[in-house]
Amino acid sequence: MSIDLIPTFYKEARMCNFDVFGVIDKNDVIHTLGSDSKIIGRIFEMMIQPILEKIAKDNGCIIETPESQTVYPDFVMMKNKYSNEKIAIDVKTTYVEGESKIGFTLGSFASYMRNNTKNIAYKYTDYIKHYVIGFVYERNSAAQQSEAYPFEKRSEIKLPFKNVRYFIQEKYKIAGDKPGSGNTENIGSIKTNNFSDFVNGNGPFSILGHEIYDIYWKNYPKYRSEIQEYNSLSEFLTWLPKQAKPELLYDYDFDEVLRRIAAYKTR
Repeated sequence: MSIDLIPTFYKEARMCNFDVFGVIDKNDVIHTLGSDSKIIGRIFEMMIQPILEKIAKDNGCIIETPESQTVYPDFVMMKNKYSNEKIAIDVKTTYVEGESKIGFTLGSFASYMRNNTKNIAYKYTDYIKHYVIGFVYERNSAAQQSEAYPFEKRSEIKLPFKNVRYFIQEKYKIAGDKPGSGNTENIGSIKTNNFSDFVNGNGPFSILGHEIYDIYWKNYPKYRSEIQEYNSLSEFLTWLPKQAKPELLYDYDFDEVLRRIAAYKTR
C-alpha cells in the first residue's frame, strides 16, 4: 500500500481548526472541556478522524477503529480486513509547562510485539507501518473548570488549551530507550524540549532501523523481571552482538543488524 501518509496528513490537517469550545447538548448549551487531559486528548482524536477517513477514501482504503479502547491501535488504515499491509495510527497527547520536556508513552512492549495477537487489532505482522500523531499543548489556567454557556455566548468561552502543535511520524523514529514510566511496560518516546525532534523523527532507532527497535523492545526486561540483560540502548548495543539471532515475529537479516550497530557505535 503506497500512501505517503506524512505529507498527506499535514496537507489535510492544515484545513482543521482545533479550537473546540466544548460539548453541546440538545438544549444548545455548551459544556466546556475543563482541564482533564484525557478529555482533551479524546477531542483531538475525534478531530483528526475525518482527516484520516478522507485520506483513506482518496487512496482506496478504509479506516477502522477497534471496538475496545484498550486495544492497539487507535485507527487501522487498510485496503480490507484481509490485507497484510495495514497501517497502524495512534493518537497521543501531552501538555507542557514552562521549559518541561516533551514526552509520550507509545504503547506496550510486553504484548503484541511478543505474541503477535495480544491487545492488538489483527496481527502485529499484518502491519507494514506504525504512525503516531502527537499533540502538544499548554494549559490555559483561566479555563480549568467545566462550565455551561448558552450557544449564543460561545465567544465568551475560554479554551482550556493554547499553542497547540501537532506532528505525525513513524513510531520507531520517535521511540526512546526507556519505558514511559518506571513501573509500567510501555515504550517511552524520546524526551526533548525541541518539538522538531518529533516532527523529524530524531530518535536513536531512526538511525538504527525498525528491526533493531523491534528487537530492543521485544526483549526489554519486564518491570518485575529478575534478569535484567539491559536497561539502556548503550547496554543493548553491547549485549546484542554476543547473542545468537534473536527471534522476531518476522524474518530479518541479522548480519545487516550487526552492521548497523557497528556503524552506529562509530558515529
